[in-house]
Amino acid sequence: MFIVCSGRLTAKVNFIRDVKPILEENCVRCHDADSVMRGVRLDRKDRAMMQIVKKKPEDSPLYNVSKSGIMPPGGTNLTHAEVETLRKWFAEEAPWPNGAELAATNRIK
Repeated sequence: MFIVCSGRLTAKVNFIRDVKPILEENCVRCHDADSVMRGVRLDRKDRAMMQIVKKKPEDSPLYNVSKSGIMPPGGTNLTHAEVETLRKWFAEEAPWPNGAELAATNRIK
């Protein structure tokens, strides 16, 4: 007996593997403790969650500026895959492991 499944199997977004590299490479350089641009910090869970509406990506400021290409400024926009990863993560309630903090990997010189 064969069972045919027409739906796609999709893995949940993993913060450490999928989200952390996007934020560290593209966002944290301007939004950490050293350079809190426009009052937004994304290096710590408590501060980053102020820019995220769990289960509602379209209501999340972080998703909207990423999707629109407003952020990151002056460089390459996030890829479609990166924006989709963020969207899925927000929709999955944006789980962020306790104690996980971010550090910029791409500092502005």
